[in-house]
Amino acid sequence: MHCKSAARLGLLILATAIVAVPAAATVVTSKVQGEALLAADPATARAYQDYADFYFKLGNPVAAAEVLERGRVRADVTADLMVDLGRAYQLQKQWTKAESATREALVLDAGHVGAHVQLGEIYLALGWARSGLDSFRKAIELAPGDPLPQVRLVRGLCETGQVAEAEETCLRYIAEGPEHAGLWLALGQVFEQEGKHREAFTTYGQALTLDPSSSTAWARQGKLFCEFGQFDAGAQSCRRALELNPDDALAHAYLGVALSQLGDGDGAREHARIAEAAGLNMTSVWRALER
Repeated sequence: MHCKSAARLGLLILATAIVAVPAAATVVTSKVQGEALLAADPATARAYQDYADFYFKLGNPVAAAEVLERGRVRADVTADLMVDLGRAYQLQKQWTKAESATREALVLDAGHVGAHVQLGEIYLALGWARSGLDSFRKAIELAPGDPLPQVRLVRGLCETGQVAEAEETCLRYIAEGPEHAGLWLALGQVFEQEGKHREAFTTYGQALTLDPSSSTAWARQGKLFCEFGQFDAGAQSCRRALELNPDDALAHAYLGVALSQLGDGDGAREHARIAEAAGLNMTSVWRALER
């Protein structure tokens, strides 16, 4: 472990406090209920958003966009509705429509933090790195204590190859708000990209202390266990991630890796196939099973 990073990491861990974040309630649980909601309140944007949330949770952004487009025409349009519409198009990789809807949100509310973050994500996806990072910085300026734009800026810096700046930036934000698990998770991913795997492992542990329900932190810890050759522990962490989020592709991938080393060929194949379907390269598992 690098001495400077280790010392700063230790001091920051000592400063942390646990904060619970309440979960959002689901309003609509069926198409029938959603249509009834719109029929009862066709002029309220929130009704369309609640209905669209049903489709978002089903993994159907096409249907979500259709509902939100109806709201765009029939309801008193809000910035929140347009952000949701932009997200629906973003999930479909329809970048022009996503940008247009998100920009319309900012016309309605120039200080909408979520819209600035979403626009930054769209710009990065389009390869417009400077515009993307500027959008995240604008969101941070509008909401200095909000960890979401801070995390997204850190990840954006990593995605654009500015890893050293990402580390310094993330450490600074953690010093200001050490209770935010998302910042620790982002720092761990920065350390991984820098090849500081031991530091990353410690950092994911801190993220899990603050938020034990973070499937991503469990999955990334499982990945590192596998890279350290501790396959039993890796399998355990990945299984915990999948209990929290059955669709976590990284957890499926490294559970496949762990099981291929532990002699469970059938389990390794099952999880490797799921990871491959999500776009991950599972060559290491297939090679291990051929031996």
